[in-house]
Amino acid sequence: MRARKTLLGALATAGLTGAMLTTVTPAQAAEGCNTNNARTVASASTHSRGIELRYNGTCAWGRIFGSPGDLVWVDRSFDRGRTWTQLSVTKINTGGSNHTDAFNNKGNLMRACGKASNYPDVACTRWW
Repeated sequence: MRARKTLLGALATAGLTGAMLTTVTPAQAAEGCNTNNARTVASASTHSRGIELRYNGTCAWGRIFGSPGDLVWVDRSFDRGRTWTQLSVTKINTGGSNHTDAFNNKGNLMRACGKASNYPDVACTRWW
């Protein structure tokens, strides 16, 4: 039993180490961020869902108003929108809205994107 626990612990540690080397978790990316004193800086809509990019002077996050199953995420670009990284895909589980984690934009461009659960189209705000 002890050998099994040791093996499982080693595998879990190896898996976590590999994940940390290849991806940034929302908690790491959002370090130092909060959602206080925010304003909407860009908005979009798709199939009656409202998508917003919120910003508080340091950090930005996406928010969607829609239905359970709808998705929202933020994209961050370090090269003025030519390429980007998708961050914090978040689903509305219950109710009519949800938001992503907040991310420090570090002076780079960000946008919020969203998708209604029952349609294939994706809508994004402008880069900001």
